[in-house]
Amino acid sequence: MRKRSAVVAACATVACGVSYTATAASAAPPGPSTGMTFSVVASHLDNPRGLSGRDDVVYVAEGGHGDPSQCFHVAGQPTVLAACVGKTGALTRVSIDNDRSGPPQITVKQVVTGLVSIGGDPSGIASSGPAAVSYDDGHLYGLMSGNTQLPPLQEPVPAPLLASLKSQLGQLLVAKRGGGIKTLAGVGDYDYRWSARHKDLVPGQFPDSNPNAVLVDDGRAWVVDAGSNTLDLVSHGKVRVVAFFPVPAGSITDSVPTCVSKGPDGALYVGELLGGDYAPGHARVWRVVPGHRPTVWATGLTAVNGCGWSHGSFYATEFESHGLNEGPTADPSGDVAVLDRNGHITAHLGVGELFYPSGFATEDGGVFVSNCSIAPATGFGPCPEGGQLVQTGLRTH
Repeated sequence: MRKRSAVVAACATVACGVSYTATAASAAPPGPSTGMTFSVVASHLDNPRGLSGRDDVVYVAEGGHGDPSQCFHVAGQPTVLAACVGKTGALTRVSIDNDRSGPPQITVKQVVTGLVSIGGDPSGIASSGPAAVSYDDGHLYGLMSGNTQLPPLQEPVPAPLLASLKSQLGQLLVAKRGGGIKTLAGVGDYDYRWSARHKDLVPGQFPDSNPNAVLVDDGRAWVVDAGSNTLDLVSHGKVRVVAFFPVPAGSITDSVPTCVSKGPDGALYVGELLGGDYAPGHARVWRVVPGHRPTVWATGLTAVNGCGWSHGSFYATEFESHGLNEGPTADPSGDVAVLDRNGHITAHLGVGELFYPSGFATEDGGVFVSNCSIAPATGFGPCPEGGQLVQTGLRTH
């Protein structure tokens, strides 16, 4: 994906030197809309991205923010900022206790800390690091964005920081029970090499890689890479591309897959950010049965950045529901589209309430979304309380 810089929560390793302006929400997206409930579960999260729900807990991948004192410029261009780097990324547990009278008791705890974070803005807006999280069989997995192909920089990166970048970027990780992390597979570097061997698939843009979503199921990890436009299977430390997502001929950009979920039929469902165009309505959802060619299951979505199934319905978070844009014309309004088993949009949740939403999770019937997903903990513009975990759903009256 050759991005219009990255207003995307799935932004590249060298992310996002963009100014954002809050604008009033415009007309509701095409299709049916309905009432919804909306409550903030946790706020002042630091660039919250992917989510995973399990046993009254929602895990959050916090992208973190770059250190303003560790900013580096493009080699030979001392005024062009390449990235600010920090070690503020985290995997965070949000516990929701509904067992007592009154409102739920919320506990927020970072269970893995010190992960690298990279941003193209010293403010921390749209920084990237941990992109996704998945809980399976007592283990907590994290996925780091990017790859180790760092651009030439004007200033030398301090050795300890460089070592962290090289050891973490693009990695699938698992949290150790006693603390810390173990690296399982360098997905970002594998996909970068794979795309270098398949430059004809996206001429002029490959090689590229940016792992963005992970689903671990029965010990097998399915990873979506928004840069190489692939779905990967990671098993026993080995990475294998199982699907590539193309776009229609003549498209101005590539697919940019961003999320993966297992459906009630056992197939994998992969949502995409662009589907070949920045305008509304071009994003698709693919149905993937390993060993078979992927098929388009749903169309008409916009800037999908998170997805999942709950009670027979498919949910897709739309990062910018009026088309992917940036700068003064950016509309921060996001949405959650609800689809039936046939891939038809039946409802929209969060219109006028969500801004730059990203990750999706379901837990005990609740639907959770990471809102203000490109906001640092200190907030900005439409997100003064920083990144949020919100619960949303259809009104029953």
